[in-house]
Amino acid sequence: MQVHTQGRAVCGIYTFEIAETKVTTVRAQAAKEGFPLQADFEEDQ
Repeated sequence: MQVHTQGRAVCGIYTFEIAETKVTTVRAQAAKEGFPLQADFEEDQ
């Protein structure tokens, strides 16, 4: 629900390599299915 009210939400905490792979996969699948889903990852501070 946070993504709907605040525009973004944490979906998981992963190593950089795994996060990069997951974001790439999500972006590709969303584009393939025609969904305007956005995915990003950032380093924890």
